[in-house]
Amino acid sequence: MTIRPVRREDAEAIAAIYAHYVRNSVITFELDPPDAATMAARIGSLLPLYPYLVFERDGAVRGYAYAGRLYDRAAYRWVAEATVYVAHDQRGQGIGRALYSELIASLTAQGFQSVIGKITLPNPSSTLLHEAFGFRQTGLLSGVGYKQGTWHDVGIYQLDIGPRSYSPEEPRPFLT
Repeated sequence: MTIRPVRREDAEAIAAIYAHYVRNSVITFELDPPDAATMAARIGSLLPLYPYLVFERDGAVRGYAYAGRLYDRAAYRWVAEATVYVAHDQRGQGIGRALYSELIASLTAQGFQSVIGKITLPNPSSTLLHEAFGFRQTGLLSGVGYKQGTWHDVGIYQLDIGPRSYSPEEPRPFLT
């Protein structure tokens, strides 16, 4: 097993993992699965500032986690939004926890101050994962996503990972 930075050639495996959730769940609000080229472009838009990690076992990508910009305004630049997906047939093996641990450690080392997770509710496994890392629910967006014939809530979960300073240093890039 290896957790490593993403490579462009991982885009196809990442697209396949994500496609399952797009088609079969409400945990993502996308309606059409993006292809490998779209995933590669998304990866490129996050690197080098934000961490993007894959969990690899037996030569295959089994999960991935990444962080990205929470909002476009400059004052938010010390906060990252985190996401983790595990291949549906690999769930329950600690892959999500291992990926999130590495992702949060990277964000901390880079100088980010908070990590935000947005969870379509109800989603007990994601909620438990976030709470295990110390995230706390700080908000609720009620009925904001319509998918599979119903409206869904989104919980906002926050983990503070750095000290608040009156002169914070700029977050450092993930890849240099």
